[in-house]
Amino acid sequence: MTDANPASRATSSRLLPFAIGVAGAVLGLLPWAVAGTLPLQNLWATEVMPEAMPFVLLPLSQYSATMLFSLVLLGGVFAGLAVRVTRRRRAMVLWPAALGVAVVHVIAAAQSFLVLAEGLGILRGSAGAREVLYFGGLLGGTIAAALLAQLGLWMTARPSVAVASLAIALAAVPFATWVARWFGAFAGPMGPPPVISMVGHWLPGVVVGGALVWCGVRPAGRLVVWVVALLSVWVVPALFTAIGYGLGMRVLQGNPVEMAEAAAQVFPLALAEVWWPAVLAAAIAVVGTVVRAGWATRATPADTSGADAAAPS
Repeated sequence: MTDANPASRATSSRLLPFAIGVAGAVLGLLPWAVAGTLPLQNLWATEVMPEAMPFVLLPLSQYSATMLFSLVLLGGVFAGLAVRVTRRRRAMVLWPAALGVAVVHVIAAAQSFLVLAEGLGILRGSAGAREVLYFGGLLGGTIAAALLAQLGLWMTARPSVAVASLAIALAAVPFATWVARWFGAFAGPMGPPPVISMVGHWLPGVVVGGALVWCGVRPAGRLVVWVVALLSVWVVPALFTAIGYGLGMRVLQGNPVEMAEAAAQVFPLALAEVWWPAVLAAAIAVVGTVVRAGWATRATPADTSGADAAAPS
């Protein structure tokens, strides 16, 4: 009986983080999975109406590339944050959580890409070079997103506040995409109201500002986190816009080089339009840090005097 207890505790210590990893990855994919019919495909072998498209767990389409990236990435971030919170109460190893995230992503990718391969004619051997290139590009992007989800899990679960806050800041723009998808899943044919687009525009600035307040400025090395985080909330939305533009240009006939050139042309234009959320993030971070420092300064003497009063004379 005594020998069984350590083994039981060891099994429990692995099952809990594994379950957290599974739950985090499922939560990341959930906004799509609740109403996830495959987007219309330009290269579909047979003509299909939108309502007749099959169910998939991932939004496989060149027009949904940034959404696909966001849903997969956030699974790791959510799991890492849950592990971080749980570790305050009990010791926990990280690798089962990473395994749980990976299992969900493998299952989702296998189901979705099998459906896509069937529709493109790859499984029947009737697909051409463009279909194979399209399939391979989406698969490569999904694998890259899954690997970054593992990095997000590791960063958010780290004891270092600086590393975790940086991970949250880097995931702020994908998080806004994730939130917007929830509204899109239930919006109906008219789409979500315009206010949702406004929320998606400003929400990353709020998230990054809050992450920097949590990060703080001491030691001085954490200022590097501030610089990277503020740059990310400016650059990543422009990058998403440029990638979406390049991938969505049907006139380019799937030419990767021309798509990259089109994205590169749009990127500086997008940078000139999306810098206000970075200003909002900086304002929140500075004001919040000052308020937090003032609160700590006022609280410290009160705690000290309380301790002196309680001490025996």
